Amino acid sequence: MEDVGPSDRRAKKLIDDIIYFDIHGHREKLLPPILRVIPSTRIPRDVKLSGLADTGVNGFIICAIGDPNSFKKWKTDSYKSVMKQLDEIRKSIARAGGVIALSSSDIEKASTDGKPVFVLGIEGGDFIGEDLNRLSFVYNQGVRLLVPMHYSKNLIGSISLGWGGRVVPDREQTGLTSFGKELIEEAGELGMLIDLAHADERTILDVVKITTAPVLCSHTGPRSLQNFPRYISDKAMKAIAGTGGLVGLWPFFSKGAGVEDLETFINYARYMADLIGTEHLAFGTDINGVPGNMKGYENLNDAFVLIQTLLDGGFNENELKMIAGENFLRFFNTTMKSDR
Repeated sequence: MEDVGPSDRRAKKLIDDIIYFDIHGHREKLLPPILRVIPSTRIPRDVKLSGLADTGVNGFIICAIGDPNSFKKWKTDSYKSVMKQLDEIRKSIARAGGVIALSSSDIEKASTDGKPVFVLGIEGGDFIGEDLNRLSFVYNQGVRLLVPMHYSKNLIGSISLGWGGRVVPDREQTGLTSFGKELIEEAGELGMLIDLAHADERTILDVVKITTAPVLCSHTGPRSLQNFPRYISDKAMKAIAGTGGLVGLWPFFSKGAGVEDLETFINYARYMADLIGTEHLAFGTDINGVPGNMKGYENLNDAFVLIQTLLDGGFNENELKMIAGENFLRFFNTTMKSDR
C-alpha cells in the first residue's frame, strides 16, 4: 500500500497488526468483463487472490455460486457447475500460495505465516436439489459455509430480492420449508456455517427458531434506516445476534441503494453496534461480487479506509479488532464440530 498522511497512519498500523478476515467474497472474474465497458456501470476492479497481501487483509470467505441464475445459460447442471467452480477456486488459491481453512486455528496460523487464507463457501443451495447427502459431500470436500438462498427461491426457503432487482412480493415469501428445516439440522450436525444473506424475514426467523448453532448474515444493513430489500429488520438482526451470530457491514452502493458514502457507513455501523453489540459485527464486503461500492471505497484495496472511517466515527481499536477478525474467529470456533 502507498504511503499516506498522518490521519491514516493509525488505521494502517492497526490493519498490519490484526487479523482482518472478510466474511463474504468471490474469486476474480465472477462478473462478466463485458459489464465493465458499459459507460453507466461503476463495477469495482477485481481483487486478485495473489494480490491479497497488498490490501492488508488476511483472507475471506470465498463462495462458489449455486443458484440457477449463474449456470442456466450454459445449460449446465447446478451440481456439476458448483463442483467445477470449487475446483477453479482451489486452483486459484493454490496459485496465490494460499491456504484453505477448515477451522479458526487454520486462519490464525496462515495469518502468522503471512499466507492468504480462505474459507470455502457456496452461495445458493439450489445445487443440493432434494439430496441432503450433497451437503455432507461438499463439507467433506472442504466447504464450510452455505448461503441457502441467493437470487432464487428454492426448496430450502424464500428471498426478498430476486434476480435483476425484482422485489419479491409478500405472498412469495413463504419462509423455511420442511426440507429447509432438515437441511439446517444437518448443517448443525456437520458444523457447516449458515449465512442468511439474501433470505427474507420469514426464513431468517424460521432458521433462528430451530438452529442449534450461531448463524450469520454476511452482507446487509439496517432496514429501519433504509427500505432496501437486501437489508434486514431490527428484529431479524437481534434474532441472529441472539444465536451468537454475526451481521456483516456492507459498503455496497448501486442505483441509489445501499451505503452512499463514508458518513452513512459510520451511521449504519453505529446503529447496528448500538442495537446488537460490536461483538456481533464483521466486515462483509462481497469482494469481486458487487456492481458498485460507496464513495471513498472502491474495493478491498481500500480495506484500511473502513478501519479509518470507523475509528473516526468513535469505534476504538479493540472494537475494530473484533469487527475485523476476532468476532469471526470466535464464531467459526463455536460453530465447527470438535470431533471433525
